Amino acid sequence: MTLGVAALVLATGGAAGAAVTLTAPTTGGQHLTISGTASAPAPAQRPLLAVVGASFSAGVGAGHPDQAWPQDLARIMHWRLALSADPGAGYVNPGAGHRGPFAKLAGRLHLARTDPGTIIIQGGHDDIGRPLPLIRARVESLIASVHRACPRSRLAVLTVFPRGVPTAATKATDQAIVAAARQADPAVIVFDPITGHWQFPRIGDHLHPTPAGHEWIAHKLAGDLRADKLLDQATSVDPGSWLNTRPDLG
Repeated sequence: MTLGVAALVLATGGAAGAAVTLTAPTTGGQHLTISGTASAPAPAQRPLLAVVGASFSAGVGAGHPDQAWPQDLARIMHWRLALSADPGAGYVNPGAGHRGPFAKLAGRLHLARTDPGTIIIQGGHDDIGRPLPLIRARVESLIASVHRACPRSRLAVLTVFPRGVPTAATKATDQAIVAAARQADPAVIVFDPITGHWQFPRIGDHLHPTPAGHEWIAHKLAGDLRADKLLDQATSVDPGSWLNTRPDLG
């Protein structure tokens, strides 16, 4: 089986159940394979959060997938979760498990069918050094594709996590992702760890969060999402409302 993180649908108190399969981590402890299927939708289901991402979303540093920030965020918000992530993946990079890039990972979530209320795309660190025009084109293409599949969903990008002080290349990649995301969707919510000066506990590689760091990220996102009034289910949102401009959330 190819290593990486496949699609996971996690019911957090809703009516849907999930079957989950876990493989053992590699020697580095960073690559997991998670797959799951949810039962048929029920009328009273809680809102669905969809996350497409790289190593942070896959739970590197968390110790266990259940302690990664997407699961923490779903628990905090009382949402269900659909996750597709592969360490090393990006808008351009295919990832350690070759399940990426993000467009491919998003395809595994069948967004048009699951119709999540909120979608977060996390990544960019692994695209550092890639041609900026290519990164911008991939970002714009993915966001356009997501909106075609889910015109009612609210979309957010969680951009580049730097290792230590951001280099010029790191900043350039981050800025390219933010600019392209806004170009494709002026309403996109931008969570930018660099401009927001995010500080949280990290493991020995000085990049990935500890379990407490994952929890910090989840609480930061939850607070900003609540401030942005995203607790309402997407069904109450005008499908064209994502065209309205929105402020940054640092």
